[in-house]
Amino acid sequence: MLKVKKNWISDFWDNQGYLEVNDPVIPYVSYYFSHSALPTSHKSIDRDPLLKATAIVTTVSKFMEIMKDEALAPETIKGTNLCMNGFQMMFNSSRVPGPAGSNRDDYVLHSIYENNFVIVGYKGNFYRIYTHDSEAKPYGPHEVWQQLYAVVNELSVGERETASGGIGALTALPRDEWRLAHAELVGNPLSGSSLETIYKAAYFLALDDDTPVTLEEKAKHCWHGDGYNRFFDKFLQFFVARNGTSGFLAEHSKIDGSPTCTLNDFVAKNLTHLDCEQFLEKVARPTTRLKQSPEHLPFVITPKLYNFIHSARSQFRDNINQHELRVWHYNRVGKSFAKRNGISPDAFIQQIIQLGVYKYLGRQLPTYEAASTRKYFRGRTETGRPVSIASANFVTTWENPQSTDEEKIQTLKESARYHSSYLKMAADGHGIDRHFFGLKNMLKEFDQVPALFQDPLFNYTSTWLISTSQLSSEYFDGYGWSQVNDNGFGLAYMLNNEWFHINVVNKPAKSKLSVHRLHHYLSQAANEITDTLIRNQNLKARL
Repeated sequence: MLKVKKNWISDFWDNQGYLEVNDPVIPYVSYYFSHSALPTSHKSIDRDPLLKATAIVTTVSKFMEIMKDEALAPETIKGTNLCMNGFQMMFNSSRVPGPAGSNRDDYVLHSIYENNFVIVGYKGNFYRIYTHDSEAKPYGPHEVWQQLYAVVNELSVGERETASGGIGALTALPRDEWRLAHAELVGNPLSGSSLETIYKAAYFLALDDDTPVTLEEKAKHCWHGDGYNRFFDKFLQFFVARNGTSGFLAEHSKIDGSPTCTLNDFVAKNLTHLDCEQFLEKVARPTTRLKQSPEHLPFVITPKLYNFIHSARSQFRDNINQHELRVWHYNRVGKSFAKRNGISPDAFIQQIIQLGVYKYLGRQLPTYEAASTRKYFRGRTETGRPVSIASANFVTTWENPQSTDEEKIQTLKESARYHSSYLKMAADGHGIDRHFFGLKNMLKEFDQVPALFQDPLFNYTSTWLISTSQLSSEYFDGYGWSQVNDNGFGLAYMLNNEWFHINVVNKPAKSKLSVHRLHHYLSQAANEITDTLIRNQNLKARL
């Protein structure tokens, strides 16, 4: 195996981490980005859902054309090129349920040069609109807007919502139940053809009726929405709400977050810098004759499928209602402040998290941080371990009333340095967790399990009660996903120039923990660290 595979661990990870897991992909697998509001000068676009959706579609087409031309700049970290394989899997792709009764899903992947259309979800029904003409030339804003207008104001008017609607809700089922429903669906040629069209589409675009405003409302809109006007198996989903709020959701089984972050940063940045007047003129004036018409995708909803949809919507509500979400958005300082104090921004926010958890619970918890291993072919992640002897010394020193500012700053920087060095080691492929994961998979069926793998302490240290990951853009106001362990928290965070942001999620009834209390202690920890460093800066300035 090692001689023929360039990445011998990737299939084990994809299968056991995702494709063989029975949990619903929402809320347990997928992750979201929420796009920041556009400038006031762009209000006419930002608050009109069809104009906003048109701008997103035409901008994503620009990104796809860059990829087709092989002009997408290689991503690098400190001069090291990163594997770009994930970008090739984003478009024209989807997760697909396995056969009924099996325990594994699969996925479909078409070339980026094929299938120049997207699927639009509106009121639970699905429609195909075209992004390119018959010669594979991207349509302009007028042609895209014209099709979106037809979906909302013409095609949907003639469709009874429940006649073909609700298929997307099935993608929120536990995977074994979705496989059963999927087998029922594809048994009908008409439904099977519509499903195949969805799987082949470049991506999914939902036009929603809700109007999220607060950070928490926007987070929930992007993370799961109503669970009805969605198709959670698509690798890429964009959303536009009735008030123009937009965002994105990614199915996680084959793609990690950095490629989709690059895509969404490109989209949100280009929308922010769009020439508003010119764009509106292009919407009003056709650039070519629209040769294809948008079309409704029909499904035959049998009584059995109706029951599956009813069950899916009920289970979705139950799953979402078990979760609580709170956004910690900290405007006092950001990564520029951390750098001025000689601390890595990532290590800085991890120290805030460790101190916040310690303040809340009086102890540290096993903490996971995703370290990207994209410097290797098909590299995904290795585990960063923020809890260390250095971090234990840091949190206890800061909670000791007798500690001086000098002692506090020293332990803060020591813990941050250790954290940064461990994360670098993990990104270089020298971490321990994927190594142990690989060793476990080398065991044959009747091999004796090594004592280490049965050790309670060893297993506890990999029980991720605090799961963290970082993806950032100056053009996002949200990023998040679920907790990994139901007894703990999921903390997705962004590091921005002048602010920090953490999406805090948990199951309060299961964990007996509160996102609101952790939010409080994160603020307390951040304020104490910030105030102490500022006092030290002022003291040095006076001296």
